[in-house]
Amino acid sequence: MQSLVLGTAQWGNPYGVTNSQGRLTDEALAEIIAVAQGAGIGAIDTAGMYGDAEARLASWASDFSITTKVRGADPQTIPAQLKASLAALGQSSIANCLIHDWAQLTEAQANASAKQLEDMKRKRLVQQIGVSAYDETDLNRAASIFGQLEIAQVPINVLDQRLINSNILQTLASRGTRIQARSVFLQGLLAARSDTRLGQHPEVIKFHDWCESNGEQPIEVALSFIKTIAPITEVVIGVTTGAELNDLAQAWATCKQRLDTEGLASGDIGLLDPRTWA
Repeated sequence: MQSLVLGTAQWGNPYGVTNSQGRLTDEALAEIIAVAQGAGIGAIDTAGMYGDAEARLASWASDFSITTKVRGADPQTIPAQLKASLAALGQSSIANCLIHDWAQLTEAQANASAKQLEDMKRKRLVQQIGVSAYDETDLNRAASIFGQLEIAQVPINVLDQRLINSNILQTLASRGTRIQARSVFLQGLLAARSDTRLGQHPEVIKFHDWCESNGEQPIEVALSFIKTIAPITEVVIGVTTGAELNDLAQAWATCKQRLDTEGLASGDIGLLDPRTWA
């Protein structure tokens, strides 16, 4: 059964191409946490590279299953990175740790980073380990390098259906890998119409026009699409207010699986991959 995971990129940085709130206030965080707890959301996704997000999460860290991330470009620093995250969170161990920059690593860096995480697991600083990936190439490399790839976090949304058109997610899931979906709203572009440059992309406009013509709410369509993907176990969502999270949690609880959105898939990497947006 799929479950929601609260993302924290906005907690330490003004993350999101449609984010007009900037870095969230202490009051906003407390409200979001209260809504999350009331909605039964038991997991949070964070990272040391999200500004001071981990330190701001510390007051509630014991109440949630936490996923953090480390950079693998300098593999020898991974133990120090993880320990810094634990210190910021006020925890002696953590549920999950992912290699954040997996796609950018050389083979030597990837192998060394995986070994470092496996060592951190043996020392019981982390329970499960894995990677934050972008595409099938990243996933295949992770599966070949890790002794057991326990978690793979990947971008999937109604426009970005690349990983669904291969068998990689099913293959990994059959081997016991948890699949976490991120970017399910493409940094907010699929949640509501936007006047931003990317919000005016023809395929984003096509999605919102499709929702209107079918009498559907964009958030519900985006979430219901994710529900059709059986290998996905967790869905990372980021919000800027408690009201947004309440709306998302309600939509998640009530939306049904959709099987009629294949025609909305985009092949434009310039739209699908935020690394190309700068």
